[in-house]
Amino acid sequence: MKVRLGYPDRIVEVDDKTVHVFKGRLVSAPLSEVVNYYVRGEGLLPPAIKDVAADVVRALLNVGELREGVSSFVGHAHHVST
Repeated sequence: MKVRLGYPDRIVEVDDKTVHVFKGRLVSAPLSEVVNYYVRGEGLLPPAIKDVAADVVRALLNVGELREGVSSFVGHAHHVST
């Protein structure tokens, strides 16, 4: 799986189990930590990753890349339409 998100000031790419953000410099974080941050609002992630966490989760839900159990939990916790 590879998903790219378009922003005017950064490049965001999700491949397999890692989220990469390039905004002046490249930072990466495990996808599981990004989802965990989105659901719980806590975690040790670079600010550039925190800024896009919600968009990453929504994009993966829309393309069906998150497991059903995770997507239903995230959907109910944050009222995301899938």
